[in-house]
Amino acid sequence: MSETTMDEGHISNADEAGQGHEATAVATESRETTKSAAAPAADERLAYRSIFQRMFVQPEIGAIIGVIGVWTFFWAVSLNFGTAGQTQNWLDTASTLGIMAVAVSMLMIGGEFDLSSGANTGAMGILFILLIKEVGELGGLGISIWFAVPISFAAALLIGYLNGKMVERTALPSFIVTLATFFILRGLKLGMSKLLTGQISVTFTDEASGYDFWQPIFAGEWIRNEHIWNSRDIFYLGFAIGGAILLALSMCEMHFVRRETKSAAGFPVLGAGAAGVGVAIFLMHTTDGVNANALAAAVLGVSVLVGLIGLGMWRYEPVESPGGIRLTGKINMRIAIGVALVGAAILASFAIDSDNAETLFFPFTVQGLRVVLMMALGGAGFTLLTWAANLALRVNPTTKLAVSTIMAGAIVAFGFVIRASAEATKFRTELFSVFMFAALGIFVWSVMSVRFKERRSVDDGADALGMKGLGLGIFMLVLAVILRHLFVTQDELDAMVNPARFSVRMLWFFAFTAVMAYLLARTRFGSWTFAVGGNAQASRQVGVPAARTKTQLFMIVSGAAWLVGMLLAFRLSSLQAGAGDGEEFEFIIAAVVGGTLLTGGYGTAIGASFGAAIMAMSLVGIQSARWNTDWRFVFLGVILLLAVIANRYIRDQATATRR
Repeated sequence: MSETTMDEGHISNADEAGQGHEATAVATESRETTKSAAAPAADERLAYRSIFQRMFVQPEIGAIIGVIGVWTFFWAVSLNFGTAGQTQNWLDTASTLGIMAVAVSMLMIGGEFDLSSGANTGAMGILFILLIKEVGELGGLGISIWFAVPISFAAALLIGYLNGKMVERTALPSFIVTLATFFILRGLKLGMSKLLTGQISVTFTDEASGYDFWQPIFAGEWIRNEHIWNSRDIFYLGFAIGGAILLALSMCEMHFVRRETKSAAGFPVLGAGAAGVGVAIFLMHTTDGVNANALAAAVLGVSVLVGLIGLGMWRYEPVESPGGIRLTGKINMRIAIGVALVGAAILASFAIDSDNAETLFFPFTVQGLRVVLMMALGGAGFTLLTWAANLALRVNPTTKLAVSTIMAGAIVAFGFVIRASAEATKFRTELFSVFMFAALGIFVWSVMSVRFKERRSVDDGADALGMKGLGLGIFMLVLAVILRHLFVTQDELDAMVNPARFSVRMLWFFAFTAVMAYLLARTRFGSWTFAVGGNAQASRQVGVPAARTKTQLFMIVSGAAWLVGMLLAFRLSSLQAGAGDGEEFEFIIAAVVGGTLLTGGYGTAIGASFGAAIMAMSLVGIQSARWNTDWRFVFLGVILLLAVIANRYIRDQATATRR
């Protein structure tokens, strides 16, 4: 194999697995040279991985699945969870936690820890308040916020710089160095607060110079009930359906084999499907009632199937011989057990009273136990049916279609049972709709797999187009959710919908995560971070400035602590001397739940943000479900353990698929 081919293979593996090993720096240096060279033919010795295989070996996939699972769980056990007000609660909790989790994750990928990160958040907030606090008996320097902001930021960067330099010069573990910094900051917060103010808390008012300018930046709010948009649902549904269609088209583009010569015969079928989707959307907004909604849903389902078949006829190679149905013993066993478990979940829904809110045993009420049993039994059943469908694919596409049809039928049956037995509107409408769309997606995808060839080799053009479509589709879905949560309709106001206040802290969280994700994935600094975390000594030997990189990572953590301190100071206008103490462990937990290894060299910033979201959802969800919050740390401990096990499994699978 040539040197260029070896470099390309390494780049592909490092990028796809999310890992940074010692040779990552070398790969980064040669990236431009590799891009300019002519692309060689695909090496038949390298195993091709489908879009689904590539998706499930990403470091953050465990956290993404966890977010969906935890959100679904609390949405099912609590009537309020999932509303705009509850979403605002957990997002607000996740924002400050997530900023620090992302920064700590960056440092952990680089192979180091910062146990002073929690205390540093409170220290920066207290320092800022003392700088702007009025001069007099209450202490403080009384300087303008315009000067206090850069001074406090410089102090934060200095702390991070000193942490990095101490680790470099003394060769002591960062655990020891930053533990010392933790105690120093903790002592300074308490000592300076009592010395200057005579209290263990410091406060400031909105009379400080520059407050009116900086307050919207660090504590601005969007009050949802003040923004009425009666046409919101039209745009919401349009973006949601458009995004879902784009995702489906992109997945097809990245999964099926393109025709060498496109067939015009698929255009009329594709056009009929698109027209049917338009008719379905029109029916949803111009008719009402159970029968009308059922008609609109049926038109939508048939139209999606027809449209995708038309797309396949136009763009993809047909399957010559899909084979016949051949169910093996293993497949039959999984189908039987899976259907039995789904049936047990259905029985639980009828056998247990859905209106009984009495406490049965901790932490379950009667209706809570009903939901948990339904989710556990149903989830296990659908997992086995999915497993059976994957085994069926190894036989032939027709067998997979048969098994997938059984699975789709089980989902539909489960959805109708929930609709019939549930009292809450969200279970009878929203959850039912989710089940119907899931069943439709599984069935349609199986039909496509029977009719059109699945790809077994790399197609860079199709992958590039598919990734653009995926990005746009995800953007449209996110935009739909944002519109639904930021605006209200007059009907909702008349129904006394609960208010929601979305803070600018969330924007800081999203922006910080995006910047760190870009640095980690697209810059030389990101490659150096992976390299020094994977093997610092080897990275030095190939020219990576390991000491400087680690010092910069410590400074990023301190800079994030400053940002969180500012957000807390403007939000509360008062901070206790113990603010932030002990929270460093929550930052580390969120990073680990997000897929970051404690040993360094592996992880993502986006995964850490999802880890913070899981923790925030858990804390808010426990309160929303009216469980005893004294037990919340038990829940967090279980989440941490399950996340580590899941991430270990996913990492092992990622390693196996690269062999």
